[in-house]
Amino acid sequence: MEESSGGMIDSAGLYTPPQSGAGTFHVIATSQANSGAAAVAVVIVPMAQITIAPVAVTLRPSGTQTFAATVSGLTNTAVNFTIQESGGGLINSAGLYTAPSAGGLYHVVATSSEETTITASAAVTVTTSSSGFTPTGNLTEARGLHTATLLPDNKVLVAYGSNSSSYTGATGYVGLSSIEVYDPGTGTFTEIVGEDGAGIYGHTSTLLPNGKVLLAGGFVNSVWDYSDSTSYNAANLYDSATGVLSGTGNMTASRGGHTATLLASGKVLIAGGSDQDLTGTGLASAELYDPSTGTFTQTGSMAVGRFLHTATLLPNGKVLIVGGVLTSLTGPVATAEIYDPATGTFTVTGAMATARQQHTATLLADGRVLIAGGATSTGPGDLQATATVEVYDPAAGSFSVTGSMAEARTYHTATLLPSGKVLVAGGGNENSTAEVYDPATGSFSITGGMEIGRSGHTATLLPNGSVLVAGGGIFAGLASAELYQ
Repeated sequence: MEESSGGMIDSAGLYTPPQSGAGTFHVIATSQANSGAAAVAVVIVPMAQITIAPVAVTLRPSGTQTFAATVSGLTNTAVNFTIQESGGGLINSAGLYTAPSAGGLYHVVATSSEETTITASAAVTVTTSSSGFTPTGNLTEARGLHTATLLPDNKVLVAYGSNSSSYTGATGYVGLSSIEVYDPGTGTFTEIVGEDGAGIYGHTSTLLPNGKVLLAGGFVNSVWDYSDSTSYNAANLYDSATGVLSGTGNMTASRGGHTATLLASGKVLIAGGSDQDLTGTGLASAELYDPSTGTFTQTGSMAVGRFLHTATLLPNGKVLIVGGVLTSLTGPVATAEIYDPATGTFTVTGAMATARQQHTATLLADGRVLIAGGATSTGPGDLQATATVEVYDPAAGSFSVTGSMAEARTYHTATLLPSGKVLVAGGGNENSTAEVYDPATGSFSITGGMEIGRSGHTATLLPNGSVLVAGGGIFAGLASAELYQ
């Protein structure tokens, strides 16, 4: 063997792969008569893994589902099925699962009989809710960390994003430059702008009163020649009437992971963002885009530099800025501030109970703002998703804790439904589950889960009351889409 960890081979040529670790190894045969004569055989030992199907399912209480597990890379292909949660139902050796009578989120786990450290799990949502997700047409290009904007003609503009699968050597984010449109009438996506090599993610997308869409900033790198990303100051306009993408004025600063909020005046507030990439420093600066002139001008700065925060237009015309992070090493902040368009200044308001970034902020029908999930700090540079939720009351200028979600989530979505409730879906480690927040009770209830786990996706309320969930994947993008109704 050329590699010391590549396994064993005896004098008869019987090769035994290593017990731990997959890889590519080399068996060398050398002539006993002439040590200079040799030949090499390449041996590929696949990584031992288990795949389980289906990976996500929604059942009624006491409903049944058969799960199948496939083992690769091991001699023994047998598995043992278990349920992660106590009281989460029953499963037999053949994979037949019976849901409990109580609703909830559960996990079926398949464990290798030969190597018990190798497992796979499937998410099970048990609910009596009649609402749920159904597949619709696929995106023309797999993507996550993109934007989705409802257009005046009721179609949905899906722009840019990231997909590491688009470049073979990529180990991180790879920006996309393509743009496509979803037609609810046909349930299909159509590409309108192809790849030009300069990919963008971490940008913003804002529908302007004139029907155009402002695509501003983000992190840019090359999808054709993978390289580190950097923040971007350029902006473009998509004309929904003509389908044409054109340039507009540049921002006063390069920024990605910022926010963009349409004000009552028709101008757009651009706030914060990283000055470099996701390892950069949050900007405190803010600027205004004026559609009538196509230019950006500086406005007052925030009290704290931040990116990966949220910005929400309040009923009084002011903008609530919440959370985010100053640098990737300092951890998220709990602070919040209010931007007043009349004075062009920010003022500090009450702080959250939990510091967070990559959370969601949803304006409720009563004017309060629901802050859900996100990532919290567990130490320098270490983050974990949280299930905690808070509500901001503009009248009191303070946050209060409300009922927690059933699952900890980050890079999830939160969509205000016509009923006044909020649909929270996905996030975290490609979570397929979904739940609904009821402002009247301050609590979450389980609803039907998605067909596939996703994070970094988008969720767009359509005029017919359904929600389009598209793409996802923090690094490797997803092309699938589904409708919640």
